[in-house]
Amino acid sequence: MPAAVSRVLTLERPETADLGQAARYMGARGEPDPATRALLERCAPPLLAAAAPRAVWLRAPVEALACLWQGADIARHLAGCGEAVLLAVTLGPGVDGQIRRAGVGDVAAGAASDALASALAEQAADRAEAKLRALFAAEGLHLTGRYSPGYGDWPIGVQPRLAALLDTPRRIGLCVTDSCLMLPRKSVTAALGLSRAPVTGYRAGCAHCRLRDKCEYRKRGETCER
Repeated sequence: MPAAVSRVLTLERPETADLGQAARYMGARGEPDPATRALLERCAPPLLAAAAPRAVWLRAPVEALACLWQGADIARHLAGCGEAVLLAVTLGPGVDGQIRRAGVGDVAAGAASDALASALAEQAADRAEAKLRALFAAEGLHLTGRYSPGYGDWPIGVQPRLAALLDTPRRIGLCVTDSCLMLPRKSVTAALGLSRAPVTGYRAGCAHCRLRDKCEYRKRGETCER
């Protein structure tokens, strides 16, 4: 176990939701049609009001986190990095509650709210990553992009260990169940490589993704990478 202690990262509530990304989560190709956009615009304000984004991170030598590095893809992602950064971001329980309320008697609003919340979680994770990138740039260090459990052959089963290392229940109220479900649901965990030389990391292709057989993007001839 690493001696490093996790640190809370202050995040601001997003002022707007990425409607385009939310529409893609709903299966839209390209720009959403007027009806879908109107639905998303109606559901976005209460979700934004309910969001209370929080983040926690930890920096440690790669070898000190060896219990997490299962599979070839995460090893490729961290190649050339002497250290790694673990990150967890959550929108908080209020968003889960708003999704449930929106879906009562209105299936479409429930689906739109869920898609919007997924987009908001990614926006919050992007904001956290940007803050970390600026922090480490001041030290002359470089970060890879985020790589989350479940990507490629990095098993989702490492999720409880990652959460324990970050102390997410106490730090940001994020718990992981025995079945590796994150609560609150709209949360993101990831690892990033840290190096003194510029690094890009590794993105697993569709051929290695655990969701490849049921991926909606692949059915449309697209990929999930933005």
